[in-house]
Amino acid sequence: MVELGHAAKAMVLVEPRQLAATKIPSQPVEAGGWLAVEATAISGADVQAWHGERREVQYPLIPGHQVVGRIAVKDDTIPYEVGTRVVLEPTIKCGRCSRCRLGLATCQFRKPSNTYGLIPSTEPPALWGGMAEYLYIDPAATIHPVTDDVPAEVATSVHSLATGYTWAVELPNLKPGEQVLVLGPGPRGLACLLAAKAAGASWVGVTGLSHDRDRLALAEKLGADVTIDVERHPDIAGVVADSTGQRPDVVIDVTSDDPEAVFQAFDLVRSGGRVILASTKGNRALHFFSDVIVSKQLTVKGAVGASTDSYRWATQRLATDERVDDLVSHQFPLDEAQRAMQAAAGLLGHDELIAVAVTF
Repeated sequence: MVELGHAAKAMVLVEPRQLAATKIPSQPVEAGGWLAVEATAISGADVQAWHGERREVQYPLIPGHQVVGRIAVKDDTIPYEVGTRVVLEPTIKCGRCSRCRLGLATCQFRKPSNTYGLIPSTEPPALWGGMAEYLYIDPAATIHPVTDDVPAEVATSVHSLATGYTWAVELPNLKPGEQVLVLGPGPRGLACLLAAKAAGASWVGVTGLSHDRDRLALAEKLGADVTIDVERHPDIAGVVADSTGQRPDVVIDVTSDDPEAVFQAFDLVRSGGRVILASTKGNRALHFFSDVIVSKQLTVKGAVGASTDSYRWATQRLATDERVDDLVSHQFPLDEAQRAMQAAAGLLGHDELIAVAVTF
């Protein structure tokens, strides 16, 4: 048996928009270990769960799947020493269900989800999310060591970087010299920019809204060839044409709750190009003219999560690219998790907002 030995403070999402501070008693587990959480970033998926916009969410739960921390207690199923700083891939892979056997990014072993931050806290040992002092390390979790040389909130960027590499490089099979347009300048959109440039993309553009001006400014700093405020310049195709003289090979939709972006992606990509749909639309139904996919002979892929290879790339990037420091703009202590959620949702304003982390 593996025991933590004491209760852990946690912020539990008991219902939409209602986080409650609580102490969760220690529960012994047969295998695995315990992570002393240093920080957890708040993603768009966390905000959707907080808003009550995800059908699969079962309350109560502890939010937070973009976690970094140090191994506090372990058994032989954990391949790293106590004290090692690590990140855990959000999805726990059982390796036996049909989705795992097919190599998909989700696992059916637990319902409604076998993903940190989405497993209800009624499932023993309760500590399944990053907004807690400790997180249970499932023996099936995939763990990656990360550098000690950056603050904990910056280290959470490994998660965004990994998804950016999967979405911008792996899924579209990006080739050096190709051109990429990223719809949405959030943390994962910026990570797509970094990954595409690192993989040899000759041109990368990033779109956003007027309130995203600080994110668009950061995109320029990170190497974007053009940034487009679509509210000021709604003719995205015209701006792209002026910059490149052609339509991009790959368009990645990383927008938040914007169904129109799907149609824009199909319209903007070149014939024979690839579209990566990497955002959910808040359970809103989409009605589109599918002939555009047929007539343009497009390849369309849905994207969830990141591959293990992408996490390896991301941990190396964290250790070598100082620009990663700019990917987290706001941090809040655990006691202010409610404000952290509000900040991530843009309810406290968008000035200088890049990404939000809860730290310990």
